[in-house]
Amino acid sequence: MYDITTLYLIVMEVFLALTLLRILKLSKTKESASLKVGLIFGLWLVSVIVLFGFIHILPSNISSLFLFAIILTGVAASGVFFYLLREQFLNLDQELLLLPQAFRMFFGAGFIIEAVYDIIPVNYGVVDGIMHITSAFLALTLAIYLARGCKCTRSLILVNLFGLLDIVIVAAGIAFMILPEIGTEHNVFLAVFYAAPIFIWLHLISLYKVFTETKAS
Repeated sequence: MYDITTLYLIVMEVFLALTLLRILKLSKTKESASLKVGLIFGLWLVSVIVLFGFIHILPSNISSLFLFAIILTGVAASGVFFYLLREQFLNLDQELLLLPQAFRMFFGAGFIIEAVYDIIPVNYGVVDGIMHITSAFLALTLAIYLARGCKCTRSLILVNLFGLLDIVIVAAGIAFMILPEIGTEHNVFLAVFYAAPIFIWLHLISLYKVFTETKAS
């Protein structure tokens, strides 16, 4: 079952990357970024799979604090990819920035499945799975309202902040709560260093757009 859930994670991340490629084609910028997007998110995913799925680059005796620092560093470093595509992302409508967050329901389901099969600690897997599913539901619901022309500025801020809090709790839980039980070769790190940073930067871009547009008005 571990191999099946690993494959499940990889497939979901491939679909996430393809969704970003499709969404960025709808950006209001004149520049076509299809090749750039494909290369950036494709090479990033392949690198994560090789480094954390095959080589297992994280040392087995890593401390919780150092692991958490590496996770934060990975998120910050991934910001370079979004910076390269900043024009395309900033020209997306808010509902398109929220739409990829819907994939979190599949990652949340993955947490729960791994908890059921004792691949990940039960309490952690169920709680974080429910939080991921909740974040996905809120983002998708709000995206529908925004697409119908609703002015939901306060809700947009709250949903993005909840989504960010969800990911911080998940990352902190891995580093400080369950690391001794799962070790550093667990498939959860495939999501930690790929899907999670994507979700974080989409939240941050959305919040940036909210505050800049509010300030402009």
